[in-house]
Amino acid sequence: MHIPARFAVLAFAGTCLSLTACQTTITINTDKSESFAIINGEQVAVPAIQMGDASTIATIIDEGKNNSHVLSTLTEMCETFGPRLTGSASLEQAQRWARSNFESFGMSNAHLHKWGEVETRFDRGPSTGRVLLQVRKGKDPKEVRVLEFSTLAWSMGTDGPTTGSVIHFPTTMEEYESNAGSYADSWVLLAPNYAGRGGIRSTGFLMRERMDERHEIRNTLAEPVEAVVVEADSNTWKGSFDYHGSAVPATFVLDETGEEAAGSMDIQNFSSGPISEFARDGDVVTFKWKHDMGTSNIELTFDGNTAKGLSKSASGNEFPLEFTQASSEAAAEEQTEDDTKAAIMAAVLAENPNGFVSSSKDERVWTTSSNNWRERELADYPTDIEINVRQSDYDYLAARIGEGVNIEVEFDLEHNLSAGPFPVYDVIAEIPGTEFPEQVVIISAHMDSWDGPGSMGTTDNGTGTAVTIEAARILMAAGVKPKRTIRFALWAGEEQGLLGSKGYIESLSEDELANISAAFVDDGGTNYEGGIPAADYMVDYLAAATAPINGVFYSETDGEYLNVNIRPTGDEIKTHGGSDHAAFNKVGVPGFFWDEEGRAEYGFGWHTQNDKLDLAIEEYLMQSATNAAIVAYNLANAPGMLPREGEVVETDAEEVEGTEY
Repeated sequence: MHIPARFAVLAFAGTCLSLTACQTTITINTDKSESFAIINGEQVAVPAIQMGDASTIATIIDEGKNNSHVLSTLTEMCETFGPRLTGSASLEQAQRWARSNFESFGMSNAHLHKWGEVETRFDRGPSTGRVLLQVRKGKDPKEVRVLEFSTLAWSMGTDGPTTGSVIHFPTTMEEYESNAGSYADSWVLLAPNYAGRGGIRSTGFLMRERMDERHEIRNTLAEPVEAVVVEADSNTWKGSFDYHGSAVPATFVLDETGEEAAGSMDIQNFSSGPISEFARDGDVVTFKWKHDMGTSNIELTFDGNTAKGLSKSASGNEFPLEFTQASSEAAAEEQTEDDTKAAIMAAVLAENPNGFVSSSKDERVWTTSSNNWRERELADYPTDIEINVRQSDYDYLAARIGEGVNIEVEFDLEHNLSAGPFPVYDVIAEIPGTEFPEQVVIISAHMDSWDGPGSMGTTDNGTGTAVTIEAARILMAAGVKPKRTIRFALWAGEEQGLLGSKGYIESLSEDELANISAAFVDDGGTNYEGGIPAADYMVDYLAAATAPINGVFYSETDGEYLNVNIRPTGDEIKTHGGSDHAAFNKVGVPGFFWDEEGRAEYGFGWHTQNDKLDLAIEEYLMQSATNAAIVAYNLANAPGMLPREGEVVETDAEEVEGTEY
């Protein structure tokens, strides 16, 4: 069976992005004497579509409000297992714990679903950094500052506490020669890039590139340097892809000499692929670019040796592009500059410093991974260390050494890399359907997280994980007997590109995919499930399914009810591609990412050292878990599966008469 891919997704998926939910001002009548739905920010009558049994829904709400386990579940997971990097022992242990929870609820088919392998396992142990000052001669140095920092996942750590002086990385060979011998056993400060384009994410992208550059240079230290003659290829254009403020290096190749134009585009650390459907109108060209996450529409306007334009995803998101045509002079100049930088780095590396220290863009330190982490064997990992500290810590270090203060820095990084391969899993469990067991509603979240020092992986995505587990517990406690199967999934590999959800989808047949009514994902932090985008022909079903939650959870802090707004988005689901719902949309299965509404600031904890338990907001998690349970139960008992292409399931008035939420 062919499944039409009618559901829009953002092409640039899987980097676990900073997501801001669509905000809508909603005015409601909080009188619960009559149930109501909210569509496009307006209170409306509940669509006349038969959903679940009213008494069972009342039991679900009572269990979710008055016997919630969601915060205790979140606390147990975060305190017991900590952050849960894909492929790590801590994630696998947490997954087995989650499976045991599902089994203890009495659920069916609770198991770990293998979707792949990682060649090297990485587990981060306790990691500390501090500044030491010799206050009195003959006395032990005094700790004067505790550093907040991160390092790349899948990178080498220290062999116990490692202390050294601090010195700036030289910018010229003359500067190196004047300080020759001072870099041994020191921590070398790399120049900051505060004024450069790109947000906090850009620091991690640069770290992974520097990691491999140092590795390549170290491996060639004993080899003589030979002059390289560089000739430019006029078909090659170098530039950048503006990814939410981060300028990601990009290369565009275009050859128009043949009967049909040919070419390709490459975006560093994302994807490369060919172009097709090329068309030119004067200085403006359009084409499609096929990459790992789908196909994007590109438009570029040429002006001499420059080109600027946009990459548009299937869902309409736009990313600026700009390129400069390669020239022999520019290529030679760039090569000379690169050779000089490499020579300076080679000289510093030859002295074997303790490692390198770089600066974040602000007070957060953002964690990401080394390149090729999934396939890289243990013996291939670089040995040189780079530590990224928050901006104020870097400025402190630079200021002290600039003042001539003889400070030392001590880092203790317990990085455990183990040779594999190791299997990687999702966690799956079900409540079987009584009438249509082959038809499925999926409630899900990703269980993996980044693992930077200080993080507990709480809001990305321990909260979504706890909400999913709690939704399952609520339904089992309520004794539900759904007509369709309700499946709960905790994905892994989301942070590295939706790997677990994609792997699971690839394991399903076309018939199995066609029988998934909808897949819901909770991955927006500790705020509550306040809305959802939906194709117009899905709106009534989703409005009826979410109606029971409206007017139920009231926040004294916010001074409002925590309700759910269904947002019509036209003839397709207009959403982003930043979480596991996108993997379902790509194969034509309706995938939904809950709008997370509330007072929490998602970006504060996202991928940073701040992602701890103290960010969790219990009342929001209670609403989310109860809402997820209600939606799953209602859609599992609806007259049919969620409409995919405008089908309308008519329900006689007498079927819904007397139904109250």
